[in-house]
Amino acid sequence: MPRSLDLNRLKQFEPQEEAPRPLPVEPERWPSREPIRDGQISIKAPTDVIARFRRLCKDDRRTYADMLEILMNAYERGA
Repeated sequence: MPRSLDLNRLKQFEPQEEAPRPLPVEPERWPSREPIRDGQISIKAPTDVIARFRRLCKDDRRTYADMLEILMNAYERGA
């Protein structure tokens, strides 16, 4: 035969009035092992020059940053 339900035992699960607890503090995140090395620039240029650069990157399947580095290296070798 099943045991009868003891309602007094259920009271221990009811919320009890207590002093307000402080909000939990967010744990600090682990610092990244790699330093942040990204930067950003904005270049104004005629739209045909920008379109040419984008086409060059797309045709060679490179990111803008990769293509910029390739072009700067080529310039420095030729200087």
